[in-house]
Amino acid sequence: MTSEQRNIPRFQVGDWVTVRYGAHQVRAQVVEDRGPLGVGRRRLYRVRLDQDPDEPVFFEMPEEHLEPAPSLDKRRIIRYLKEGALVTILRANLSGGRNQPQVWLTSTAQGEPTYTFIAERGLVGGETIPFFALNGDKLFTPKEGEVIRFLTSFGLSRTEAKDVIRTVGTSP
Repeated sequence: MTSEQRNIPRFQVGDWVTVRYGAHQVRAQVVEDRGPLGVGRRRLYRVRLDQDPDEPVFFEMPEEHLEPAPSLDKRRIIRYLKEGALVTILRANLSGGRNQPQVWLTSTAQGEPTYTFIAERGLVGGETIPFFALNGDKLFTPKEGEVIRFLTSFGLSRTEAKDVIRTVGTSP
């Protein structure tokens, strides 16, 4: 391998990677390409580990210790939404008005689906949460079409979105 090939970055800022952190393999996001600064001109990356949403952990890792993270598994996303996440997300926009929240799906450090209101941390989504889409813990029936469109922003098909809604339930 020539030195020119070795200097081509394998990852870009924003890429999700897996890295050994203690005894575990975890997901982190590349936040900076530090360049060939390491021993023997190894390329270093600054990564962010979102263990605590309010206080992420930042550290540098050599390129050879990083692997591309797998994308979110659609079956896990569907299960996550059915098991309460959709209702929790929809509760975030009961008041409407200006600056309505947008939400993205991302993953925990262990690779499980979760959501975020921070664009840089999101993997899929980014749509505005449908306003006043709940009646108690059930989907408000007149908002079903909006919620289906919202769910498709997470990569679900219309059929999968309807299945999530059927599990959550609707209310007139």
